[in-house]
Amino acid sequence: MSRRAVLARSLAVLTLPQGLLPRARAAEFTTTAGGARRSSGDGDPHRLAVPELAPGSRRLYLCRHGETDWNVAGRVQGMTDIPLNPNGRRQAAALAAILADVPIGLVASSALGRASSTADAVAALHPGARRLVDASFNEMNFGSLEGEELRGGSPRREEYEARLAEWEAGRTSVRLPGGGESPEEVAARALKGLRELGALPPLAAAAGGAGVPSCPRHVCLVAHGRFNKILLAALRGDVSRASQVAQGNTAVNIVDIDEGGACTVVAVNLLDHLRAAAQPPA
Repeated sequence: MSRRAVLARSLAVLTLPQGLLPRARAAEFTTTAGGARRSSGDGDPHRLAVPELAPGSRRLYLCRHGETDWNVAGRVQGMTDIPLNPNGRRQAAALAAILADVPIGLVASSALGRASSTADAVAALHPGARRLVDASFNEMNFGSLEGEELRGGSPRREEYEARLAEWEAGRTSVRLPGGGESPEEVAARALKGLRELGALPPLAAAAGGAGVPSCPRHVCLVAHGRFNKILLAALRGDVSRASQVAQGNTAVNIVDIDEGGACTVVAVNLLDHLRAAAQPPA
C-alpha cells in the first residue's frame, strides 16, 4: 500500500476526541500553534504549522502518547505499562497524519507500549526512518502513587500536591514516595538519551574526543506527559518549571537545537491535528 493510501486510510477512521542542562534560548511555555508561522501549506489544517529550520540546526518533535483507559480514569500510570485504548489509537493515527509531510529520519520512543504503539503509527508513514525504542525515555517512576486516582478528594492527592509544591520551589531532587523518581533524575536520563541519539551535542567533559553520533535533522520522540514536561523545562534550563507545561494526549512540542546545543522551544502542546482529523483533506 502506498504512503498516500495509508495516510488516507488513517484519516478515514478518525473521530474528533474530547545540573547538566543545555543552554536555553526559547519562547515561553505558552507558545501555541497560533504563534507559529507555516513554512508551507498556509491555511491547511492537515499541515503542521512550523517555522523554517535554520541551517545547521536539528528539530525535535517531542510528542506524547495517545489516550489510555487509565488516562480516562485519572489514574497515575508512570512505569505501569497500560496500552492505548481505541480512542488513543485514533489519536495516534491523527498524530501520524499531521507529521506525514515532515522529513523525519528517526522515530524514537520509550519502551512502554502506549508510547511505542503511538510511535509505530508515526513510523508507518516514514518507511525510510530509523526506529528506536529506549527506556531512557520512559515515563517518570511514580513509585507508590502508580495506579492511584488523584482527582478530587483522593486521599493521596494531597501527598502528590505536596511533592509538586516542593519541586516548584526548586527542590527538584525530592523523590516521589515508594521508590519513585525525582524530576532531576528524569531530566538527567532524558538529556543523556538525547545526547546518545546525537540530537544534543555531548558534554565537553564526556566527549573524550569522540565524534557526535550521526543524527537526522528531523527527529520524532514519543514519550509521556510528566516526562515531556520535565524535558521541556530542562531544555529551558529550569526543571522546577515543569508543572507549567500542558501536555494533552498526542501533543506535539517542537524544539530546535543549534550546532552549539542552544535550544529554542518553538511550540508546546500543539493539538490541532485532533481537530483537523474531523475535516477531510482538501
